[in-house]
Amino acid sequence: MSSKRIKYIDMLKAFCIILVIAGHMGYTPAKVKLLLYIFHIPLFFFLSGMTLNVAKYTSFFEFFVRKFKTIVIPCFLMNISIFSIKSFILQPQFILKIDIIHFIKAMIVADRMHIYYQLWFLNVLFLAELVCYFAIKYSDTLYKYIIVYIVLILSGSLGKKLYEMEFWLIWSFDLVPYASIFILSGYVLRKNLATLQRYFRKVYFLPVTVVSIICGVYNTRVDLYYQQINSISLYFIAAFFGIWASFILFKNIPNIPILERIGGNTLIYYAYHSPIVLYILDIIMEQLAGKYTGIFVSNYIIAIVELFLAIILCELIAKIINNTFPFIIGKSFKTT
Repeated sequence: MSSKRIKYIDMLKAFCIILVIAGHMGYTPAKVKLLLYIFHIPLFFFLSGMTLNVAKYTSFFEFFVRKFKTIVIPCFLMNISIFSIKSFILQPQFILKIDIIHFIKAMIVADRMHIYYQLWFLNVLFLAELVCYFAIKYSDTLYKYIIVYIVLILSGSLGKKLYEMEFWLIWSFDLVPYASIFILSGYVLRKNLATLQRYFRKVYFLPVTVVSIICGVYNTRVDLYYQQINSISLYFIAAFFGIWASFILFKNIPNIPILERIGGNTLIYYAYHSPIVLYILDIIMEQLAGKYTGIFVSNYIIAIVELFLAIILCELIAKIINNTFPFIIGKSFKTT
């Protein structure tokens, strides 16, 4: 990838994580959440596919080890750090009620039956990238890719049925087929970007956005984590057109340094924004909204202020982790 391409991908990651934060805020209006959930998680998986490179690995074992070190271990370490912060700093009044065994089981099994599920995306990402490794390695023709997509759609439908029957699969395995579709699509786009470049012109932005919104609104509120995708066809059309519109937008605007910075720290933002940052801000915003009613006249204003503060706090956490505890996110200490 060229440096320019990396920059707009980082900005897309920043855009995506900002939408994720907004989607998790209690003050974000329902109509806004409906639009956010159309494409923000699919976009995250798609971007992972854009940066996926299986060719540089000599074997599946090497690929597996690398992904385990950069996804699974950080997932465990961040879960532990979040659990520690909430137990000993944010909620010390419940310290005698801590159930370590329950937490360890929840972190390892991650089967939706426990409360420590905020990092489900990383579990699914890890498994989906393993699936995509084999899909990419053994799909050397368009026909084989079509077969892979059909198998993934059927497997995803089966996973949805299992979830509806309350078969809670470990690591949210039922979500892996749908995640793999978006990751694989991102990989395919990267491989054919030169050919498809003309479809990212600004003239396409409005019609593509309209299609995404119409399909998404008609499909009503979706949430991939809860297998709430409603119509499969409308879900994927709305998601892919939303992804397409996002690419058009960020490929045609100047580089924004702050977004590039946020894009490089999305793992930290994702892990800590909901259980730590929003936990604190929800308490603060409730007090401010009740006291300054003349300023916070609607949930839109409250949500905008909370989102701005959340980004600041997430950036502060990212700075602390990058400079002091980089091993948590699979990085080494910087040497001078």
